[in-house]
Amino acid sequence: MSIFTENLAETLFILGISMLIIEVVVLSLSTIVLFMLGCALILTAIAVYVGLLPPEMLDAVLVVAILTGVLTAGLWKPFKNLQNQRDDSPVSSDLVGFTFVLAQDVALESHVTYKYSGIEWRLVSAVPLNAGTKVRVSEVAVGEWTIEAF
Repeated sequence: MSIFTENLAETLFILGISMLIIEVVVLSLSTIVLFMLGCALILTAIAVYVGLLPPEMLDAVLVVAILTGVLTAGLWKPFKNLQNQRDDSPVSSDLVGFTFVLAQDVALESHVTYKYSGIEWRLVSAVPLNAGTKVRVSEVAVGEWTIEAF
């Protein structure tokens, strides 16, 4: 334990970097609290190293707790906004452009499926298509292909 207290600044810095690595690499910034804790540990390590804070464990824990609270309160909203950003661009897939011949008629409200690569894809078309028509996949959604005559 004495090795940690003798080198308090280095210990806090290593703990802070570890928290940031866990948050970014493992959790993909899903919990903002670990990120703030890591930043607070690094800031406290800098304060101890520079001499703004005495190298005492109790002081360091208190400052880390206060900094974590302040950082979390101040940066919670911006980080939540970063997490809520969505990309609504159409999905790019290598299945778009795939061609095949229909085995069944596809109507506007029909429930026709096509088995490809072990998955039953529901076929959707804007216009009715007859069996035997060569079609092309124009759009891919979850479990669904939008097709058009080729």
